[in-house]
Amino acid sequence: MSDMEDKIRTPRQERSIRTKEAIVQAAMKQFSDKGFHQTNTKQIAAAAGVSTGSFYSYFVDKRAVFIEVLKNYGADLLARIDASMSEINFLTIDRSELIMHLVDTLLISHEAFIGYHRELTIMYHSDEEIKQLMDAQYEAGRIRTLEYLQMGQDELKTEDMEAASVIVFETVSAIVDVISFSQQRIATERLKSELVHMIVSYLYK
Repeated sequence: MSDMEDKIRTPRQERSIRTKEAIVQAAMKQFSDKGFHQTNTKQIAAAAGVSTGSFYSYFVDKRAVFIEVLKNYGADLLARIDASMSEINFLTIDRSELIMHLVDTLLISHEAFIGYHRELTIMYHSDEEIKQLMDAQYEAGRIRTLEYLQMGQDELKTEDMEAASVIVFETVSAIVDVISFSQQRIATERLKSELVHMIVSYLYK
């Protein structure tokens, strides 16, 4: 461990916790707006309203804060999905409405992170630790998809729910990314409608 890493502060008092959170939030916006390589620690500190020295009290460099942002991003995205899905009754909701609700939840969740998500795609292929963290987050998404499928397993066509959960997760994720981050000639509502129809036809009796 380097001397600088030895000096990194673990915030315990409320003021320190707020300061670190301000740095993380400022960093996410800077990374979203400018990209990782065009952002420096001085810009992050200024955006957070702290000194550069204060930044280095909490993070050894901008990569360290990028990783912290990534961890928060994954946790926040999963929490948004859970909160939205908790609002529905899995026993009574129409299956098409259920899948559409999930797609809409993912789309809304992506809106807050469009710039950052684009930067993640670049970092995934250039930093092994970031790749491992993102892979772990994807796996958490697949597991959560499996848990949701298990809630209505009596209606499923498939006997291999684990494989089905991967197929559904990857398919929905891919189309949500297309809608959120790419220009397309087909209207969003048409893409959503066909996506839902395909998944419902595949999953349910």
